[in-house]
Amino acid sequence: MHRQIVRRAGAERETLWVLLAAGAILGSAILAVGLRAAPDAEAPLATHLIDSRTGLTIAEQGLYADLKAAGEEIAAMRKAVDRAPTPEALAAESLPPFAADPSAAARGGHAWTLAETGQGIAYAGVSAAPELAGSLLLRLDGHGAEIWLKRAAETPPVPPEDAALTAAGWKRIVSTFTAGVTR
Repeated sequence: MHRQIVRRAGAERETLWVLLAAGAILGSAILAVGLRAAPDAEAPLATHLIDSRTGLTIAEQGLYADLKAAGEEIAAMRKAVDRAPTPEALAAESLPPFAADPSAAARGGHAWTLAETGQGIAYAGVSAAPELAGSLLLRLDGHGAEIWLKRAAETPPVPPEDAALTAAGWKRIVSTFTAGVTR
């Protein structure tokens, strides 16, 4: 006669293996977090640079965003007609921040001019209210837009080159991305 032992149905063994696997995953996660290096301290910006997130007033942040978008529009317009559109033409197109509307007055009431540079064009906006937003310069050289700021009602030096702008107290607006950006 042959005897066979049949164990009763149960999940004790499966439960044990699932708990061991979960413990191993949890232990390795704790070890990985514990061994991870601390993030490097943020390097301070150069004196001629200003951060677009933390260094600008609310009005200046709005103008900065408008100028970044306007830079792309101006480049497309310039390519289409083979010349730089004047600030008046941009205002007629209702392109912010060149349009003279109530929001422009609330953000400093800038008076815009166009200047040719060695490699491109520049739009200078002299602020009527530097306490709200400083004077701005949008420089387009075919490789993208650079935006400069000076918290005074002052025109930029001619030609608006990096060294001259820095010497006159203008600061280039840059976007820095750190761990604090994705809060």
